[in-house]
Amino acid sequence: MSAQELQTLAQQFCDAFNRLDVPAAAEMLSDDLEVFDHVPYRFDNKKQFVEFLQGAVQNLASSNFGFRQLSARVFHDNTGIVNAYDTFTGVTKDGKVQTIHGRTTLVFVKQGGQWKIVSAHFSPLPHAT
Repeated sequence: MSAQELQTLAQQFCDAFNRLDVPAAAEMLSDDLEVFDHVPYRFDNKKQFVEFLQGAVQNLASSNFGFRQLSARVFHDNTGIVNAYDTFTGVTKDGKVQTIHGRTTLVFVKQGGQWKIVSAHFSPLPHAT
């Protein structure tokens, strides 16, 4: 795995959200996933996080999720870490727009010959006042 291949995997994760394709995003997740998200609790496995995502996207008409200043590092050919600033813009089915700027960390580990996200951390950037 190279840093460029890791960047490609991170983009595939974004692309799944942009298509509102939770099953495609879920395919990239390890069963023993741990996630810290904008909501005030931790998800302790893939099932919990996927259920949250399904609920989150059911009222969206469109989604735009992307990274900037992405950093990708590979360690020992079996672990990769992606850090980036992110922007998420969701448009609800009734036309309301919400944009969130934040930070993302994704930890990939090679499991059974496939790269899976084993840990993710999404945190909002503070709002300027």
